[in-house]
Formats: sequence, structure tokens, C-alpha cells
Amino acid sequence: MGESQVMGIERQTSIETEPMTLTINQLQFAREAALYVMNTRSMEEALSIFTEGLEPVRSVLHRNGDSMMNLGEEFDREAKYLPTSYSRDIVSAPF
Repeated sequence: MGESQVMGIERQTSIETEPMTLTINQLQFAREAALYVMNTRSMEEALSIFTEGLEPVRSVLHRNGDSMMNLGEEFDREAKYLPTSYSRDIVSAPF
């Protein structure tokens, strides 16, 4: 009979597939930059800066009774009822 070939399996540890995390210094810099934007720009401009390049997730659907509901539309509908102006500690908010 012929020789069987053993093929090696290339494995990667799960930590190598995880996104990289920020260092404490990078987190502090990001917080300071966010605070600067919040202090120097209007809420609309800041929101535009913080969400630049993001796209809404509209392909995720879930079942609501017998009908399918688009989660992006549901979020847009509920966002209308959020307060437009409120005080919160932006700097200590987790990212």
C-alpha cells in the first residue's frame, strides 16, 4: 500500500484572534481627546465626530410575534424619546 501523508494543522491561539486592547495611556489619551471635543464642539458636531465612519446595523432582524422587525428602525424609533440634553460624566464613561 502507499504511504500516507500526515498534514500538519496550523493552529492559532484564541488570543491571537481577539482584537487588540488599548493601554492605560491610550485610554487616557482617548478620554482627554473626547473631553476636548465635548468642550469645544456642539453636541451635533461631537456626535458626528464620534460616529464618523460607523454604519448602522440594519441586516439584523428578530422575530416580533409573526412579523419581522428591523432593529435599526426600532432603534431610530426609540431614539426619538431620548432626552436631548442631560448631564453626565463623559470622561469616566466606559468605552
